[in-house]
Amino acid sequence: MSHRTDIASDQSSDQVPHDVFMPLFSEGWHTRAVLEGLCFHTKVRSIHIAAPAEPIERLKPVVESWNCAPITFHWEDTFFGVDLLSKAKLFERLNAIPELYQPGWFYQQLLKFGAQEIITSLSDWTLIWDSDLIILGGWPFFINDIPAFALLQDRSAGNADIVASWRGWINDTLGVEAIEDARGTFIPHHMWFYRPAIQELLNRFQGEDRHWTQSVIDSVATHKSFSEYWAVASWMKAHFSKALAYHPYEVAGATTERFFDDGRGLFTQAFSQWHERQIGKKPRRFPSYDSILSFVKHEYGEERIPSSLSLEGSERHIRKNIANRHVEELRSRWLVTEKEAAELGISLGQ
Repeated sequence: MSHRTDIASDQSSDQVPHDVFMPLFSEGWHTRAVLEGLCFHTKVRSIHIAAPAEPIERLKPVVESWNCAPITFHWEDTFFGVDLLSKAKLFERLNAIPELYQPGWFYQQLLKFGAQEIITSLSDWTLIWDSDLIILGGWPFFINDIPAFALLQDRSAGNADIVASWRGWINDTLGVEAIEDARGTFIPHHMWFYRPAIQELLNRFQGEDRHWTQSVIDSVATHKSFSEYWAVASWMKAHFSKALAYHPYEVAGATTERFFDDGRGLFTQAFSQWHERQIGKKPRRFPSYDSILSFVKHEYGEERIPSSLSLEGSERHIRKNIANRHVEELRSRWLVTEKEAAELGISLGQ
């Protein structure tokens, strides 16, 4: 198979608006800040969100008043089609694999892989963005006119077994060497997807008797897990190297923070108290990006704000062992452990 290494010139300039794709399992109190912040820092033409029916219905009436690009929602249950390609059928295939990680987590990765194939109007360079990442200080989104992402996760901590599984999946399934960096990982919670590169990657899984989504699911039966971002970066380095650009960890990763906050965390509590002192009333259900940014500047100082905040919504992040926590969690002033959860009145159950 031949591989293109040129770059689509009509989508490589920072003066050309681009599209954003975001899977969203459920809306959070920070959803507005995520989207408005993204539009503040880069030229977004449109935002496409794949989500279940319930959050779509709750968000549709309110998003038009948000200060961001137009938002189009896609029902994730039939994103790839009906019958064998419905979410329910793909979940059945995932659940048939023993000891697999959460099916919903894998499905979100499939949504990212397939976004540009299903939504044909997306720009050739589409920015894939995780729904829990609020950009604050920002980083240049282009390097020499090539769309660039930022390494946001230190590689010195985390679950080594999972990382090894992801690396093995890339090497064995994609047939390329997993891209490595001395300081950061290639799981940055956002990435530019380049349509020609993604299409060639998916063609590797497409067969006469089954769709690529089914083949990708079957491929994790031996490795148990994979990382869509690390896979794409590795594929790009091997086959589209001239189109791969990223900032080293020191640019944005060195200040980013990661912590649990589903609206009950330390960050939310402090923000609400600050908002009441400043405005005289509690914040809205979906606070604006401007209000979040003002609070962060107040807390950290104008010159010391984090580049971004990653707000984890799953309680499993509270229970993580210290040995498996990322550097970005350990340095955060908003880290919620089981002790802090008890003080906040968060019941973790059994």
